[in-house]
Amino acid sequence: MIAVRRCAPGPGLLIAGALAGACAAAPDAPARPTGGVEAPAGSALPGPAEAARVPMPRPARARLGAAVVANQACEGCHEEVAREWRASLHHRANTEPAYRRAFAIEPMPFCRACHAPEARPEEPEPEALGALGVGCVTCHVTSDGEGGLAGEAAAPVLAAPWAGRGAPPAAPHAVIRDARFGGADACAACHEFAFPTARGRSAAELMQSTVIEHRASPAADQPCAACHMPRGPAGRRGHGFAGSRDEALVRSAVAVTARRLSATRVAVTLAPANAGHAFPTGDLFRRLEVSAEALGPDELVLGQAERYLTRHFALRPGAIGRKLVADDRVHAEPVTVELDVGAAGEGRAIAWQVAYQRVAHPNGVDLRDAEIEGEIRVASGRLAP
Repeated sequence: MIAVRRCAPGPGLLIAGALAGACAAAPDAPARPTGGVEAPAGSALPGPAEAARVPMPRPARARLGAAVVANQACEGCHEEVAREWRASLHHRANTEPAYRRAFAIEPMPFCRACHAPEARPEEPEPEALGALGVGCVTCHVTSDGEGGLAGEAAAPVLAAPWAGRGAPPAAPHAVIRDARFGGADACAACHEFAFPTARGRSAAELMQSTVIEHRASPAADQPCAACHMPRGPAGRRGHGFAGSRDEALVRSAVAVTARRLSATRVAVTLAPANAGHAFPTGDLFRRLEVSAEALGPDELVLGQAERYLTRHFALRPGAIGRKLVADDRVHAEPVTVELDVGAAGEGRAIAWQVAYQRVAHPNGVDLRDAEIEGEIRVASGRLAP
């Protein structure tokens, strides 16, 4: 049983001394001391050893119904943040139709560990835990086991170092502020991982490699939150977790230019812009389609060519997962793609386009046969004869 009491002051529920601030914004980790421990008046601070041991968020929490009840306490006291979270892909991590279709093809505990982290990965998730997805408590209350969410010894709420003016706002519960939570460490466990049967963690064995890419990028000194949790007018970090479905954010990742090399050939250059990792990143099938078309009367396509920028994997016979064999995505340097539309381009306009594609399933070795779950036009144009 989880003890609850009324938050004071203000509405909402508080899980015995721990959870009213679980959805607190995560500001950038500033260049100042690591942070520390705060506690409400009249309560004991966690000791230095406890503060040093606080774990970062991770998959497979398996805290079951306690997580659902605790998350309701977060939502009760942090209504505005909760509205943002409820509209986010974190909240829909387990219910998003694209994920459900993919999970139906490969229903693995490995997937459930991140997409329904408060359930037991080896068992079908109960409806309430599946609907919770990645909750407030998943990131902000990180003690292992169900006991970390209940009782007077409940874990403090994890937050980034305070970056605002003056002292941080008072909270009716203990707060541990840790610089790791203000940076990529807060996201790493769910956004970089190897294939289930991989024996190591080399780049060739990673199913997602976003954290390694971030460390190698010009934005390595910036936290993930700088782009994916932008500040609102009041300076608070947003909890909508903008990502691959945010058209403005996707388009801002690269600067695209195109030029005609000859009557039939064009060059499209993609230079890194507002991306702190390779573009695209994340899911192993995400890609950029760079295409060109020779246009005839009434926009009739007379000749065309395309190329796909992605991580190129090969299946491993007798094993689950794939091995990376090539990576031609946009990293820290510009990438130029040359396309030849054939003789149909002579004397005709050539239209070009860069599209960000979320691939549902590759459907074989020919990249043109892939089933596309969603697409965003990043840039396009037309080159005169």
